[in-house]
This record gives sequence, structure tokens and C-alpha cells, in this order.
Amino acid sequence: MTVRIGLLAASRIAQTALVEPARVVSGVEIAAVASRSKDRAVDAAERWAVPRVVDSYEAMIIDEDLDAIYIGTPAALHREWAIAAIEAGKHVLCEKPFASNAHDAFRIADTAAGAGVIVMEAYHWRYHPLVAQMRSILDSGMLGTVHSVDALFEVETAAIPRSDIRWDLSLGGGAMMDIGCYPASWLRWLFDDEPQVDSAEAVCPVPGIDGSMRVDLSWPTGVSGSIFASMISETTGHASSLTVEGSNGTMVVGNPVAPQWGGALEVRSESGTTDYPVLAGSTYESQLVAFRDAVVFGAEFPTTASDGVQTMRLVDECYRAAGLTVRPSHDDVREI
Repeated sequence: MTVRIGLLAASRIAQTALVEPARVVSGVEIAAVASRSKDRAVDAAERWAVPRVVDSYEAMIIDEDLDAIYIGTPAALHREWAIAAIEAGKHVLCEKPFASNAHDAFRIADTAAGAGVIVMEAYHWRYHPLVAQMRSILDSGMLGTVHSVDALFEVETAAIPRSDIRWDLSLGGGAMMDIGCYPASWLRWLFDDEPQVDSAEAVCPVPGIDGSMRVDLSWPTGVSGSIFASMISETTGHASSLTVEGSNGTMVVGNPVAPQWGGALEVRSESGTTDYPVLAGSTYESQLVAFRDAVVFGAEFPTTASDGVQTMRLVDECYRAAGLTVRPSHDDVREI
């Protein structure tokens, strides 16, 4: 079986996240593309060699020649189109963050429950071999008792102009939504218990939109942690890292977002530093393989709809702790 996927939105991320991986992953086909702009859809189809342009999102959802929908719209529109696709019997690969807020994420998950389709949130990092490498170190006990964890993702300020949708509250804008959701998902993955948000502070160059946010967290076990996310960083390019400190050593992970582009893994202890070669592979290709296998074979996968709800609950709590509004639902925006 070949999984025929329709691109709902000719978004920038679609090329990296799906179009390019589909060229090397067997058993999948990018079969159609739709956009709010017909010209944009035609242009994307030509550039990406997608065989068919569909006139509207609504038409794509009910297209009987498609098995799955990739949702690459702004976060504020994820709920609307994910639910429509699920109700039409389509499998869904939905870009992160899963929705504008935990309420909308729950509505997607509730629709998906018992629907008989695959609904995967596109946290591509979760599918790279580096994850198993990190887990092996954590489970080995070589770090001793873990007492603190810190996660960072920052992007240089020049990379995201103020005209970008990530500065638009109505579309789910903000650093915590766009890039901070990655550190939030890393820290949730580390432990069985969910973290508590103790405090948060945001810098808002645009009213209501966090250009950067720093969050302090804690776990019932006594572990403390932090998240720092910024889209106004003075760094060049982007930087991401995960640091896990224990009583016997510290694990430092460089570029856990996309280790195929310069990932690093090391353990530091009193006896010295051990570097671990990061296993090869693309996060996006691995994610697409997992999506295909879930659709075709019913294989299990970690970034489920219910997991997406939990991550959005943490993101919402970060906004509340920083004194900012939770990102509004699209219906709320329409009513304003």
C-alpha cells in the first residue's frame, strides 16, 4: 500500500518536513496540494513536483484519492482542519504545536479517539536514533540521581521579521508556541511525571507576543528545570540544547531539534568527558517512516493526540505564569 498524502497549505515547513523525505521514503506519495491561494498552490506543485492541485481545503478533506492529510497551516487553524480530516476518515500528520491551546488540542484528541485513523503530531525530533541514545544513557544510571534539567532553543532576531505569522496572536504566535514547544516536549519526555510551572517571564516586543520566555519548572521527585525560548536572540542562526545534571555526571545534547544538522552528545563527569557519535539519520525521514508504518501496519508511535494535549497544557501554563493570555482559539478570534 502507498499512503497518498495531501498537503493542506503550501507552507514553508512542508518542503523540509514532508516533500523532501517523501522522495526517499518508500510507500508514501505526496499526491496533492491545496492553499488559500490557487497561485501559491500551483507554484508549490511545480516546485515540488506534486502531481495535482486541489482547489480548496474543503475539497482536499473529502478527496477520495487521498489517504492522509498533512496540516501545515498556522497553529490557530490546526483544530478546525484536523477535526474535519478525522471526521472524513483521513489519517492526519499535524504540525507542531498541536493547536492554539490545550482545549483545542483536547477537541482534536477527543475526535480522534475511536475514529480508526492515525493522528500524529509532527515532533520530528522524537523519531531520531538520538532519542534512543539519550534514553540508554539515562537508564544506565551513569548520571546518578538526576537533580536538574535545562532546555534551550533560540533563533536570531533577524530570522523572523515582524511581518511573520509568528508575531500574530490570532494565529498562535509567540516564542513559546513556535520554538519553546520543543523544549517543553523534551522535558516531558525525560520523566514519567508531568512538570509543574513555578514561574515564567516573557519579553514582549509586540503586545501579547513573547519574543522570548524563560520558565522555571519542578517535578514531584524534586527535580528542577528550566526552559528558555527566544526568537529575538543575538545568536547567529539558531541554537538548541538539552542538559541533564545528575549526582555522578551531566549529559549535554547539542541540537536535539534536528541532530542531522550538527547534533552532539556527551557525558561529563569527574573522570572526564565522553563523546558519543550521534547516529545518522534525518528526523523528518524517520518521522515519515513512523507515520507510514502506523497507517499501513498499525505500528505504535509516541507523538499521539493525547500526548499533544499534555504538551499544550504545559505551554498554556507557561503563558499563564508569565502573565500572558493563553493563545486564543480560532473561534474566539472570529468573535472579537
